[in-house]
Amino acid sequence: MADEEEKTEEPTSKKIEDAKKEGNVPKSMEVTGAAVLLFGSVYLLFFSGFTFDSIKKLMLFSYNFIGEEMSPAVYYSIGYTFIITAVKALAPLFALVLVLALVTNWTQFGFLAIPLKIDLQKLDPIKGLKNIFGLKKAIEALKLTLKLIIIVAVMFLVLALTHKAFLAMMDKEFYSTFNTIIELTTYFLAAILLIILIFAIIDFFFTRHYYFKSLKMSKQEIKDEYKNMEGDPQVKGRIRKIQMQMHSKRMMNSVPEADVVITNPTHYAVALKYDSSSDNAPKVVAKGIDFIALKIKDIARENDIPIIENPALARSLHAQIEVDQEIPGEFYKALAEIFSYVFELKKKKR
Repeated sequence: MADEEEKTEEPTSKKIEDAKKEGNVPKSMEVTGAAVLLFGSVYLLFFSGFTFDSIKKLMLFSYNFIGEEMSPAVYYSIGYTFIITAVKALAPLFALVLVLALVTNWTQFGFLAIPLKIDLQKLDPIKGLKNIFGLKKAIEALKLTLKLIIIVAVMFLVLALTHKAFLAMMDKEFYSTFNTIIELTTYFLAAILLIILIFAIIDFFFTRHYYFKSLKMSKQEIKDEYKNMEGDPQVKGRIRKIQMQMHSKRMMNSVPEADVVITNPTHYAVALKYDSSSDNAPKVVAKGIDFIALKIKDIARENDIPIIENPALARSLHAQIEVDQEIPGEFYKALAEIFSYVFELKKKKR
């Protein structure tokens, strides 16, 4: 029993789908953060002319008030101009961040629609403490601490290599200072970006590994799931539909080999075949009513198979004889006349 309860089996597609419906998905925040930082940096470096021009104008605008007496009207003018200019300048960047957050989440686990519901158990303080001090949170805290240590160390290294440029820019004019700040900021962003990308790749594979490990099932769980699926009316309906389609296709493939088709003439059709070398009696190779009957007759005409109208015989054969079953003795007399006629037709054709 212990071996059966041990979760050693990979999760089934149904288990993964059920977890997804509950909102349990392999989501790596590191990947989202790395994508936002990467494409945000690309935007700032190559497509942010409008944003930087707006910031430059804002800085020049603020210089005009140096030495002037400040009043409520002046404060209002400065504040209003700062807010409007900042919103316009940063709107493309905010839109890019929003799109990247949606796209990265979608690529990780697809579209997810979770109905809004209130779970009072999540307000349980004891469970909250367990989540805070759980293994997963401890690993997350360790990753964050390690990442911060590496980033700080790299920042000190970059600062040590560029500190002379920082000191030299203080003696330059405004535009030279601004360009130097952009250049040095680029170095810092590149270093941070490299670190975050490495952590994002590691975290992506770690998250998926931990996620699928948490969904592992025992052999008994797989058996129970299979039993439940078998009992699902929708699943049974799909299975019956597939079986009927396969059965119908197999019947239609057997019609061209039939010797005769007996009809009533519109609603029923039964295709019979008799091979004296292997069969004791004629057997039904296909049968059907309405649409299937019409299909059987169409295939018979295409293959030049005789179609004989005998309503009573057609209905009796359809009701009593299954496909691939030989005809019982009670039908021999009626079928003897039909097959004699069919064999005479074949002789004439030859």
